[in-house]
Amino acid sequence: MPNFSHCEFYSRVEGRSVRLCGDWMAQAGFINGMPVKIRVMKDCVVITPQNTRKLWGCIEGMSVTYINQRNVKAWLKNFPGALNLPEDGS
Repeated sequence: MPNFSHCEFYSRVEGRSVRLCGDWMAQAGFINGMPVKIRVMKDCVVITPQNTRKLWGCIEGMSVTYINQRNVKAWLKNFPGALNLPEDGS
């Protein structure tokens, strides 16, 4: 499989769905079970993999006051593609 920074694929809408599959997905950053962010605009759909480790860092970084780490961990465990943190929270 070639190493690429971007590429184009063509498909058809069938039954109001478009199937995306292939080895290229892992190379593009999509891992089985990882949550995705889907943005929809007129004539455009953007699908972005969401790294839950980075999400945890954003929650810590955006917090200017105390955050309840136990509640955040519980929320992240229910997030699609659950984040499994070690017990020490690192």
